[in-house]
Amino acid sequence: MKKMKMKSNLLVYLILVIAMFFWGASFIFTSIVLKSLDPISIVFIRLVLSSALLWSIIAFFFRKEKIPFPIVKWIVVLAFFQPFIYFIGETYGLQRVSPVVTSLIISTIPVFTAIIMRLFFNARLTAINFVGIFISLLGVTLMIVGKNMQIDVDALGLFLLFIAVFAAVGYGILLNKLAANVHPVWLIAVQNSVAILYFLPIYLVLRQTPDFDHASVFAFLTPQLEMWTCLLILAVFCSSLAFIFFSMAVGKIGVARSTVFSNLTPIFTAVTSFFILGELLAATKIAGIVVVIVGLILTQRKKPVKE
Repeated sequence: MKKMKMKSNLLVYLILVIAMFFWGASFIFTSIVLKSLDPISIVFIRLVLSSALLWSIIAFFFRKEKIPFPIVKWIVVLAFFQPFIYFIGETYGLQRVSPVVTSLIISTIPVFTAIIMRLFFNARLTAINFVGIFISLLGVTLMIVGKNMQIDVDALGLFLLFIAVFAAVGYGILLNKLAANVHPVWLIAVQNSVAILYFLPIYLVLRQTPDFDHASVFAFLTPQLEMWTCLLILAVFCSSLAFIFFSMAVGKIGVARSTVFSNLTPIFTAVTSFFILGELLAATKIAGIVVVIVGLILTQRKKPVKE
């Protein structure tokens, strides 16, 4: 029984790592698409593509699943937090802040989630878990400081990113109540479809004509093809699979322990940026990666809790 539980936890950790890889890489692909499209159009199109994919999967494999109406109402609230508010803050913030620094700000989500879960929901997090969160966040900080140990960040961009952070905290706490009762594919399909309705009026008012007057990051693609390729990647992997995997994990180990894996996103952003954008991995970034992993291990440690 113990071995089965260990294998189950390892699978949960694996899908969480994969989800964070997708989300970490999303900052790079979003920054590429921002060369051609405005933020609202990017989010709206990736949600439309994601919803079309998820409802197609449901039609073939999960038609018998049902969601009680009271839960649907909560999913409507869930979608308001994320993707709606979260994506507005993240995508507009990414226009003013670099992808790596953006992923750093987003990685503070587990800190605020853990504090709120502990204060208001009596989540059982041990002292070693909190130490792990602190160490992991310290490692993330190491990844984005320069040689002079200073970080120059646009103030408005920082504000928008923290709006995204607190939207994600609200999303995670509500998801913690829903994930165990709703099939993740149905949950994310309804969530993204509702988010389309939230974004539609804004998209119709603020959408802009795509601008292809720039060189492609991927030299073998035209700017038009690069834009649609990146949008498809964002829709399939970042707006669909990553959310499904995260929902599955929250249903198994809870939101407080799941969100700590967000500290991996700057690592994957930095690595993806290295391979795609050619940004160098400095010694501080490599040291930060090691510290993040050590902290992450500590956040998953458990000890018997005295009743």
